Amino acid sequence: MKYLGAIFLCFAFLACSNDSAATLNSSSSTGQGGSLARFTVVGDYLYTLEVTTLKWFKAEENGGLTPQGEISLNEGQETIFPLDNLLFLGSTSGMSIYEISSTGEPVFRSQIDHVVGCDPVVANDEFAFVTLRIQSCAGLFRPLATEDVLNIYNVQDIQNPNPVASYPMNDPRGVGLAGDVLFLCEGANGLKVLDISDVNDVSTISQLTNIHANDVIVLNDKLLVIGPEKIIQYDYSDPANLVLISEINL
Repeated sequence: MKYLGAIFLCFAFLACSNDSAATLNSSSSTGQGGSLARFTVVGDYLYTLEVTTLKWFKAEENGGLTPQGEISLNEGQETIFPLDNLLFLGSTSGMSIYEISSTGEPVFRSQIDHVVGCDPVVANDEFAFVTLRIQSCAGLFRPLATEDVLNIYNVQDIQNPNPVASYPMNDPRGVGLAGDVLFLCEGANGLKVLDISDVNDVSTISQLTNIHANDVIVLNDKLLVIGPEKIIQYDYSDPANLVLISEINL
């Protein structure tokens, strides 16, 4: 609908100003969009995630939003990421998957738990990529033996997601997908560009250490990196050599 884009862009601006990014293409199987968003648009519906509630609204022709329903969730819900007709919810204790019905209602399909930590998630048709930040996640108990990691799960069977691999990271935050490339934010430590063509042997393609990266929005060949004070745009047509295009102060 013509009004839905305007509504969504308004939400996206507010999200970016608070160090998170909205999904720009909710139907993309390459996972375009940010991973720290608490709302997303799929078709004619807007989904919003609160700490213990998932709500959805239908966009009307007059530009209004009509509440459709809400689902009570466990404490600690943090992020929402869409993939086709699926919603991946990241919480401080795990990842859950909901399938969107023909009426727009999210239907619970599965959940996989992990130790308590901040938990952004993105996904493609085969795998979900979850950054688990323990050491600097505000307000959480920090197990002494637990590392900050990137966890990868096989989600081809949405009823039974399975862990595939785990890689240590340094203060990982938002993530974004572009085919076989994963962009991973590490806060004040910068941005990593990872080759995920083999999820059992993920390697670093390149790394930017001179920026503060909280989340990313992945466009066709452009990358928006969201930091606490600015949005930085890069050309990533060569993932080994990101080219700076512009900077916008927030």
